[in-house]
Amino acid sequence: MKEQKVLSKFWFWGLLILPILLYFLLIELYGMNIPYVDDHGLKGFLVKFQDSKTWTEKIAAIFAQHNEHRIGLTRIWFLLVYGIYGSINYKWLMWFGNILLVGVVGIYVAYFKKNKISFLYFLPLPWILLTSINQENTYWGMASIQNFGIVFLSLWAFWELEEERLISALVLVSIAVFTSGNGFVTLAIMGGFLLLKQQWKNLGILVLLGVLLAYLYFATYQKPPATPSATLADLKKVLLAFVSFAGSAADVSLDSAISARTIKAILLGGILLILALICVVRNIPFDFRLKKYSTPKNWPVFILATILLIVLSSFMVAWTRVVGYGMPTILTSRYKIYSLLFVITMYVWLLRVLEEKHRWRMFLFALPFSILTYVNGFWQSISQIDYHYKGLICNMFNWTYEDLSGKTNSPTQFRYYNPSTVFGSLTPILLTNDFSHDPQIKLEEAKVQDGNVVIRGVGDFHFPWLDPDNGVYLIAKSEKRVYVFPLRSVKAGVRLLIGEHAVFGPYFENQIPTFEFDAGTYKLAILAVEDTQKRILNTQQSITIEADNRKAVETNW
Repeated sequence: MKEQKVLSKFWFWGLLILPILLYFLLIELYGMNIPYVDDHGLKGFLVKFQDSKTWTEKIAAIFAQHNEHRIGLTRIWFLLVYGIYGSINYKWLMWFGNILLVGVVGIYVAYFKKNKISFLYFLPLPWILLTSINQENTYWGMASIQNFGIVFLSLWAFWELEEERLISALVLVSIAVFTSGNGFVTLAIMGGFLLLKQQWKNLGILVLLGVLLAYLYFATYQKPPATPSATLADLKKVLLAFVSFAGSAADVSLDSAISARTIKAILLGGILLILALICVVRNIPFDFRLKKYSTPKNWPVFILATILLIVLSSFMVAWTRVVGYGMPTILTSRYKIYSLLFVITMYVWLLRVLEEKHRWRMFLFALPFSILTYVNGFWQSISQIDYHYKGLICNMFNWTYEDLSGKTNSPTQFRYYNPSTVFGSLTPILLTNDFSHDPQIKLEEAKVQDGNVVIRGVGDFHFPWLDPDNGVYLIAKSEKRVYVFPLRSVKAGVRLLIGEHAVFGPYFENQIPTFEFDAGTYKLAILAVEDTQKRILNTQQSITIEADNRKAVETNW
């Protein structure tokens, strides 16, 4: 009997911890201390902070706008890491942001404990939430803190509100507002529940805080460049995007047609929204039998507030993004955290209201299904994760060497050290070699078309998994400079995966925007990295890039 209990505990803790370990193992493997997109804005912030003469100016720099947001939490952590580590380290932004995501799991631990739900039923939660389909946020320093941080802080504030710890709830929502603009949605939801609970004094305090936060946020606010928002004429499209956003956790086959992806998202979104409606109706604060308004003592404020956060966020994103960006943006992995949160919230609500036998049946379905979706999410996302990693190391090489002299383009205003990459030992060869004496490979396609350099080919390559450096890279060299770009390796079939332990096969392709190149004629070569073996292959092909006059994207950072 004692052995059975020990074995049961082993399986419980193993199933609980395994998804967390695998998640952070992938971050250690694929996360890089290299800035990505908006991360570059943090370099400008650091210079501005260091150049500020007074603390007033320094605080203004911390809370300055970044697009429509004020990312104070991200910048404060960035400064802490810089002070402790001695240099910029973007990977520590990723660690912090993803720890905040684990914090969301911790909040549900408190929910289970309060509602006396067996922790056996908790097992599907980390498998659902800590998934590879979050990959855009997971491996993007600034976005991980902003997008995971706002969810964590909002849910924690809702939990404190349910426990009637107003002061801590107000502190958390204040931090949330200066983590992401969506914090104002959290503030409004909290105000709505205080109104419904008729806690007038607490509501008054929250309103005063809201006025102060709004003043601090909008006093110097400048509307950033924006894409067109929807109008009432677009209502059908918005509603479709709204339901798709709510169910985007079902969209894991990222290489499928957008129509197929949308259908799956709509199906899951519809189910979740129906369940949410049932939950809200069951908890309307009005006793219809006695015809009396009242909020029950055990009113599930946390669940209801979380539902409102998800629904309002879904509608706002649908309204502001679908017209300008379309459905691919609605289904992007950057937003999937809200849909995953929706799945978890409905699951834990059902655990609270169902009878024990129905709880058990739901759990028997939920656990294996969550593990399967975790594995499938990894398989469907690994191409994007791998390409993101390779894109970062290639970008770093391209901005470090702006000519063929070997002189590095290094920052002088702050301390940042390029991490070592697969190109380190190859740099002298890439800068000096004309590749004419290297072995040859014939590309199936190498041309400039519709503003992109189109590359496609196949080689005698073997890429054992999971080594992020393994793969195929394009080398483009002119008389003035050399570029390296990642090529997308096509995922291997079952035979290669099982028989040769290879995630990727020998086929490769990519479309590289021409604005990534200076004007000129470029000889093309292929770099194939297979474990410790690095081969440069001459294609005997070249492309000519015209000057790109594309207008730079406007930013306020």
